Amino acid sequence: MWSRTMLTAVLVVLAACSARAQDGTAVTACDTLIAARRIDAASGSARDAPLEAGCRRIPRGEIGTVEQRAMIGGAPYECMTVAGSGRCLWIVP
Repeated sequence: MWSRTMLTAVLVVLAACSARAQDGTAVTACDTLIAARRIDAASGSARDAPLEAGCRRIPRGEIGTVEQRAMIGGAPYECMTVAGSGRCLWIVP
C-alpha cells in the first residue's frame, strides 16, 4: 500500500515538472510518442529543434487530462487529451 502511494506522489511531481518545462502559453504535442521523444532528444533544454511530422504547437489551455504515461530514459512522457482532437497527443516535456 505504501509503495502505491509513493508511486502516485512521484508521478504527480513528474507531471508538474514536465508541465513547466515549456513556456507558459504553448506546448509541443505529437501524434506519436516516438516523434515527441525525437524532439526532446534533439532539442534538450533549448527547445528549438524543428517539429517532427505529426507534431504541432498548441495553446496550453487546450490540454486536458492524462490518458497515458511512459517513462523513457528517465524522462516522463504523457499523452493528454486536447480540445478538438479525437485522441490524446504526446506532450514534449
